Amino acid sequence: MRLRDRLGLPPSMGIRTKLVLGVAFVHLLLMTIFVFDLVQRQREFLLAELSNRTLHHAQVLAVASSAWVLADDLVGMEEVLESGVRGGGVQYAMIVDPQGRVLAHTKREITGRFLIDRESRNALSGRQEPHVYFETEKSLYAAAPILVAGRLIGWSMLAVDKSATSEHLSYVTRTGLAYTMVAIGIGTLFALLLSRSILRQLRFLLRGVDNLHSNILDRPVQVVAEDEVGRVASAFNRALASLRSSLELLNREVIERKRAEEALRRLSRRQVGAIEEERKRIARDLHDELGQALSGMQFCLKSMQGEAERSNSSLEAPCQKLSSEVERMGVSIHRIANNLRPATLDHLGLLPAIEALIAEQLPAMGGKLSVKTDASGFRRRLPPDTEMIAYRIVQEGLNNVIKHSGASHVHLQLTVNHPNLIIAIHDDGMGIDGHRDGTVEGTFEHGIGLIGMQERAAAVGGKVDVKSRRRGGTTLRAELPYAEI
Repeated sequence: MRLRDRLGLPPSMGIRTKLVLGVAFVHLLLMTIFVFDLVQRQREFLLAELSNRTLHHAQVLAVASSAWVLADDLVGMEEVLESGVRGGGVQYAMIVDPQGRVLAHTKREITGRFLIDRESRNALSGRQEPHVYFETEKSLYAAAPILVAGRLIGWSMLAVDKSATSEHLSYVTRTGLAYTMVAIGIGTLFALLLSRSILRQLRFLLRGVDNLHSNILDRPVQVVAEDEVGRVASAFNRALASLRSSLELLNREVIERKRAEEALRRLSRRQVGAIEEERKRIARDLHDELGQALSGMQFCLKSMQGEAERSNSSLEAPCQKLSSEVERMGVSIHRIANNLRPATLDHLGLLPAIEALIAEQLPAMGGKLSVKTDASGFRRRLPPDTEMIAYRIVQEGLNNVIKHSGASHVHLQLTVNHPNLIIAIHDDGMGIDGHRDGTVEGTFEHGIGLIGMQERAAAVGGKVDVKSRRRGGTTLRAELPYAEI
């Protein structure tokens, strides 16, 4: 258990308060022990001195009154008692015979009575030497034997007042308490001065920590001491300088990385744009040149077929067959050109192009897949690059759903929420966890489909995420910023 827990100090107590309370407590403890020991020693010394003085007084009375006791002279015994009680704090004195009858007393009305209290009777029957036989808070009682030729003829007994001793002990106690308070005050003042010296450097350290928390690294801690706390402040400044250098290096690296990422993004954007332009050129060439050539061939074959039909030539059947093949090639070329660069996207926009894409791909499923489309926020057309990237993401996403998910329902959501175009494709298929063995080419997790979508989105500063749905199926979500293009 820690000292703070043993002393019951609250955790929020400051160092100054702890130091002041600690010094005050130590002074109080030490001075209390000192005063207690001093009072006890004074008490023992004063009581011993009072006892010796009382015994001596009782013995003097016994010696002085022995002749008068032998002569049975009451007057002489009273004179001895009167002279014996002067000074010394004697409360009363008496002379008694061995049977306990009072022969003389400072209070004459008691003369002739017998001592009946137990303490006095025990004193008379005790050892025949001066001794203190009873003690109270206010008085000390002593007895001395009156001996003549070794024969006991009586006792001198007296009571001495202890109030002077008690007053002296009270004075010593009060003085000790006063010194204790003075020592506590001096110790507290010393603790305050010491804590001020210590806490000054600690305050600078705390200010430095606050600056560090606020990411202010160009303000070193002021070092005002050369002790351990000062060395901690110097070490803090060195660590702060090292952190500042590391942070500057890190900032430079971050700036360079951002520049590299921006350059890579611009390069990727140009690459995507170049690819789309090349697709557009190839689609245009296919449509314009090859399409026109096939149309010419179709026209010639139709003419040849008509001539062969009129002349009953055997070329009619081959011409009809070649005409059908040319027509099929024209349809294939149109489809390939449309896949390379959908004309609907360039002329009508994103939503009509996606509707045409869905209408084109659904027949391949034999009516097994239903697609629900929701669009919101399309008040005007988006930038061409954004529309093309969005179209490719939707195209790739639907292709993956058709080929690999086994889904029966797809929900496509397109939302324009400035400054982003948000695309969400939800299906109820097996989910991406169903292909984690990587055996199916083109899956979201292991194929190039997701990588292609992510690269296209990254080219405009967007992102694509794919995850399994809790109730089954997969969700593809893409965010494309269009305002920055």
